[in-house]
Amino acid sequence: MPKKPLEKLPEAELDVMLALWTHTQPVRTARLLEDLADKAWSLSTLKVLLGRLADKSFVEVTREGRFTLYRARVREEDYRRMETNGLLRRYYKNSVAGMVAALVQDEALTGSELAELKELLRKAGEPGAE
Repeated sequence: MPKKPLEKLPEAELDVMLALWTHTQPVRTARLLEDLADKAWSLSTLKVLLGRLADKSFVEVTREGRFTLYRARVREEDYRRMETNGLLRRYYKNSVAGMVAALVQDEALTGSELAELKELLRKAGEPGAE
């Protein structure tokens, strides 16, 4: 069966995923509440968000004794790639050059980021680069 395309997450669900992506092992809600303390969410709010993410297949839920554990099923890199491709499609008509030009023109890149970008472009232009 083909893999279901990822969907864009609302901000609160993305905040939960960002917290989950910092963990390599499944975590309990208590730990996630600590990670998301700046949100001042209640336990029930967090559980609702985790339930929505599980329904969307972003999160795996397992039971360990009396505890429920949560783990990201979607890799951060995959979600970031989907978001980036959507941004390119919607705002830059699939033009990477257009997006980079906007960043450079708006002075959104630091000198070190610009140097890093130049190095990436140089490597991309080398024979055998994909």
